[in-house]
Amino acid sequence: MKYIEANRAALEDAPFGLYTVVPPHPEYKVIAPGVIFCFRQEGISGVLGAAKKDANREINPLQPYFLVYVLDDGNVRFGFAHPKQILDIYRILCSGKSEPYSQLCNLFDQQTNHGAEMKAYDVLLKKAVDSVAATFRKRAASGLQSGRSFVLPDEQDQVNAKTDLELVTWMVLKQS
Repeated sequence: MKYIEANRAALEDAPFGLYTVVPPHPEYKVIAPGVIFCFRQEGISGVLGAAKKDANREINPLQPYFLVYVLDDGNVRFGFAHPKQILDIYRILCSGKSEPYSQLCNLFDQQTNHGAEMKAYDVLLKKAVDSVAATFRKRAASGLQSGRSFVLPDEQDQVNAKTDLELVTWMVLKQS
């Protein structure tokens, strides 16, 4: 929050799709090489009525944003249903850091031919999007079974394979 307050203008002016490359933390075994993606669901921000926003927040507390941590092997370590764990990883790896990890950035550029060969990351991106859609369906079904007070979001507001998810930012966790 302090960082956001101190850098609000720069963050608001930053384009979507920015990324960083950081090393996993050696003391935390749960943090392994992979990618953390942050998506925003298109057409959902600010246009929903209060009841619709509440329905979607029952499923995703960060609505319209989704965080997904995918390991290099394609397994989803944490889906959007675990935002606290993902935000803790961000805090552990990024808090107090103001300079890029140049060696890791250079390695990433070399391995991706400066972004021209992104197939490995495209695969992880697809895994993340598939995870968002599957977890959304599961949480919606679970909500229906939880009681009469649950409101299922309208079909056009639900996340599925055809939902427009915009990549806001991503963080590559890479070993040197």
